[in-house]
Amino acid sequence: MIRLKLSSVGWLLVYVLVVCIPLVGGAVNLAHGRGFGLNFSIALGFLSLSMMGAQFVIAARMQMVSAPLGMDAVLAFHKAMAYPASLFALLHPLLLFALDGKYLELLNVFTSPLRAKFAVLSVLALAALVLLSVFRRRWRISYKVWQMSHWVLALTVLLAAMAHVLLVNYYLHDPWQRLAWQVLTLLFVGLGLWVRVLKPLMRYQRRWRITHITPDAAGTASLVLELVNPASYGKRGFQFKAGQFAWITTRNTPFSFSYNPFSLASSAESPHCIRFAIKQHDGFSAEVPHLQVGDVLYVDGPYGGFYLDDEPTAPLVLIGAGVGVTPLVSMLETLADRQSPRACHLWLANRNEDSIICHAQIQRLQERLPLRVRHVFSNPLVKLAQPVGRLDADFIARHLPSGALAASYYLCGPAALMDMAEQCLLRLRVPGHHIHRERFGVV
Repeated sequence: MIRLKLSSVGWLLVYVLVVCIPLVGGAVNLAHGRGFGLNFSIALGFLSLSMMGAQFVIAARMQMVSAPLGMDAVLAFHKAMAYPASLFALLHPLLLFALDGKYLELLNVFTSPLRAKFAVLSVLALAALVLLSVFRRRWRISYKVWQMSHWVLALTVLLAAMAHVLLVNYYLHDPWQRLAWQVLTLLFVGLGLWVRVLKPLMRYQRRWRITHITPDAAGTASLVLELVNPASYGKRGFQFKAGQFAWITTRNTPFSFSYNPFSLASSAESPHCIRFAIKQHDGFSAEVPHLQVGDVLYVDGPYGGFYLDDEPTAPLVLIGAGVGVTPLVSMLETLADRQSPRACHLWLANRNEDSIICHAQIQRLQERLPLRVRHVFSNPLVKLAQPVGRLDADFIARHLPSGALAASYYLCGPAALMDMAEQCLLRLRVPGHHIHRERFGVV
């Protein structure tokens, strides 16, 4: 569940204010004498451009933006806002063409003025950006290639559109409008420097080294990292909350375009030595078999609003599947290090006994915590010892612990599993604010 806070509402209001700044001073101003239709088209263009710029802010992985809602919600918002921003960008020229056919001549890039060339470039780059994002998996584009192309195309869209606005110049005579675009330009340039220059330099100072690599179930590998320079995070050192995640890239350079998100699978009480359980899949994950002890990794984080609460005694119910177990293990490791008496229940769905990720950790945790683990296998290796089953609504209803309405519930795994579990818990009258979820696959 999204933890709705006053700060999150505040950020939503800031977003609305920022994207509407270009309209300050009267982008739709009939006093210009050009008619409502034309001015409305221009207003859509301004609104689209400011929303595109805001997309950079949303995706910049800044803690003050991501903390109120969690990075999964922030990235989902980034994805959702891309559609209206793209729609406004397309409606802007289409309205112009509908109002007066003479504007169609601007599509001829061989004869059109430079301002029109930049407009065409921006629209074409936007179309490519949307298509590659929507059909990335269907077209089997690797995550690394998509990430690089996404950044380059997004930057092209923004810069070409801003060049178009500056060259047209008609609607920038108003002092407030000029001031608004000067502020936005400084914001976008500063953000670009922060994301592509300053943050990578900080990551270089805060690089991590692999100390252990251990094969795990279902094609995963457990990586243990330690800081090359423990003082690089200052007096407080590196800290995270149990359940959070970080973005990782390896070997080459902290200026790389390609970063992949992974949940930490270690105790928040030992942040100097962190663990990730990574399943070989795509992007950085595909490089895991080639990593060696001593290799340097760059870690950007921690992020996420999915983390262990501060309840000292309320029961804890963790529901996961596959690699979704990793943040849940981090929570249990943290409670074990704190010697917590809290009753813990871990329900895991997997294909069979050999596909349980972090199985050895879970077994050790059962010796350190009042932890009850229930495994559900869709195709168990030993069917007589373990019946075939599903982690479904019936399972949840049967195994709810005593004090279920006061318990905290953490869900992490495939979207279908989390949706089912959340709806089931709500039907069983578990308060919504007691249910927390982490979505994978949001990037």
